[in-house]
Amino acid sequence: MGDISLSQFEAKILFDSDADLSRWSGNTLRSGFGAHLRSLVCIQRNADGAKETAACENCPLQKACVYDYFYNSHPPEGVKVLRKQNDIPRPFVFDPPISGRHSAGSANDFRFTLIGRGVEYLPYFLLALRNLGESGMSRGYRLGYGKYRIESVDSIGYGARNNIFSADTVFNRAIPLSYQEMIKGSAEHRGDLIVRFLTPAQIKEDDRFTAAPSFRGLISRLLFRANALAEFYGSGMLYDNEQVLAILGACRLVSIIKANTEEVIAKRYFHKQKMKKLSLPPFFVGEITYRGEFSREVMALLELGRLIHVGKMATFGNGMYEVKV
Repeated sequence: MGDISLSQFEAKILFDSDADLSRWSGNTLRSGFGAHLRSLVCIQRNADGAKETAACENCPLQKACVYDYFYNSHPPEGVKVLRKQNDIPRPFVFDPPISGRHSAGSANDFRFTLIGRGVEYLPYFLLALRNLGESGMSRGYRLGYGKYRIESVDSIGYGARNNIFSADTVFNRAIPLSYQEMIKGSAEHRGDLIVRFLTPAQIKEDDRFTAAPSFRGLISRLLFRANALAEFYGSGMLYDNEQVLAILGACRLVSIIKANTEEVIAKRYFHKQKMKKLSLPPFFVGEITYRGEFSREVMALLELGRLIHVGKMATFGNGMYEVKV
């Protein structure tokens, strides 16, 4: 049984200009952050810094690049399972800021989770977020909208909170979390369990996208994501195939009592397709009430999923949920 280490952070920001985050704030945050991170570390940019001169795969420093680690994830050498997986999960996740319109002088916050050795690159992460604030995180940022200042960043643990960034100073106080700790702190639950999807989630079950996944369907996607992250950025898969089948078999006995969800249709610009705007498979938001017996392992997986999210495009902030028992 492997393990995965991660740390979660909360950034408090203050807007210096009006901001419009009414459409998919997670996409706005992740895309803007990625552009600024690349501008910080990429050695293959033109002299004027306008654009990259070559693709990442042709860069001689690819293996040492912070941007490549976060955005162009590759299976590590010697990996024994999931080595043919094409869609490698990224070692970070954003919990997006509150959607809507925000006036200058208003405060907001968002969280992000760094996985594996991603926490070693925290200073780069913070600098890119600061630069994003200087350029603007909003629709119309080229006109000066969405500029913000980072007031503080805290590392969040169970019953603990350490300040790790304030007044342009970074403190090495990140609180490490691990799945094995979550297992130790979890307990079995019997009865009703409510999963409230706070941001759009995309889950495919029985070859179709559904707005009301069964509990088995939910845990299946969560297990796959958790195992992949642990294999690529941790000490190995959390559960082997036999254990996965046993967990999913028990999940078949959990039933849906009530599903109050709605489908969400979204489009996204794809840079590799020359900024072509394409429709995405349907997402959903809302809450589902499940009833049954939930093992300690399942409760720990749900807790891990709170940090890593579930479903597609998790790094954008999608698939963020909370659990109520």
